[in-house]
Amino acid sequence: MLLKKLSVFVGALLISCITLAQQEMNLKKTDQVFDAFLQCDKQFFKKLAENKISFNHYVDVTTSDNVTYISVESIKNGEENKVTFKKVYPYHGLTVSGYRNLNISTATSGKFYYWGFILDNSVEEVKKTLTDINWQKYNSNIYNANAKIYEIKSHSYSWQDNPYSIDNVIPKIGSAEKSLFLEMLPNNQSQLTCSLQGDVDKTLLYSIRPDIKVIVKKMEIEHKESSKKIKQLKELDYKKQPQNEVYINLQKQS
Repeated sequence: MLLKKLSVFVGALLISCITLAQQEMNLKKTDQVFDAFLQCDKQFFKKLAENKISFNHYVDVTTSDNVTYISVESIKNGEENKVTFKKVYPYHGLTVSGYRNLNISTATSGKFYYWGFILDNSVEEVKKTLTDINWQKYNSNIYNANAKIYEIKSHSYSWQDNPYSIDNVIPKIGSAEKSLFLEMLPNNQSQLTCSLQGDVDKTLLYSIRPDIKVIVKKMEIEHKESSKKIKQLKELDYKKQPQNEVYINLQKQS
C-alpha cells in the first residue's frame, strides 16, 4: 500500500514538473515576442509567427498573406483599436493585459502609426523593470527611448539615432521617425507603444509594419463588399416601389 501511494505521489510530482517545464518554455517563447517588439521593427511580427501557438494562449493571433499579427476591430481612433487579452501575460514581473494598433493620417503633419501593449503597471514599475532601456522625458506624462530618424534623400537606407525627438516637433518633409513610448493611463495602467511617423511611404511602412498591408487589403475588400450590398439593397428597394413612384423618380433623374 505504501509503495502504491509512493508511486502515485511520484507520478503526480512528475506530471507537475512536466507542466511547470512546459509553462516555463511557453513563457520563454512569448518573451522572445516581447523582446522583439521593443526593437520597433518587423522582427516583432516574425517572432509572433514563430511563437503563434504560445501567444495564442493570451490573445488570438491572426495569420494572413504570410503575415502574423494581433488583430483589432479597427486601426482608426476610438476604442476599437485595442483588444483585451484572454488572460494576462506575465513579462519579467510586468502584467501585459492588452494590445493597441492605431493609425492617424493628417493633412499637414504626415502619418502616425502606433502599435504596442497595455500593462497593468505604473510607468515607474515599467521603467524599473526595463532597465536596459535608456528612457528620456518626452513631456510631463510620456517617456520615450531608442528614437531613430530616416532621411529618405540620404540614400543611406538605414535608421540613425535621433537626439532631437521632442514633443510637438513633427518630422520634416522627406524624413520619418520611430521611437518607443511609455505613457501613463488611468487606473494605474500604462501603455508601451512603438511609433512610426512623418513622411512614411508604403515601401518604408511595409518594411516595418507588414501587418498594415494585410489590414488595409482586408479593409478594402470589406468596403467593396459593403458597398455592393448597399447597392443591391437600393436596387431591390427601387424594384419594390409602386410604378407611379418609379416614374416620378425617373423624371427627377432625367
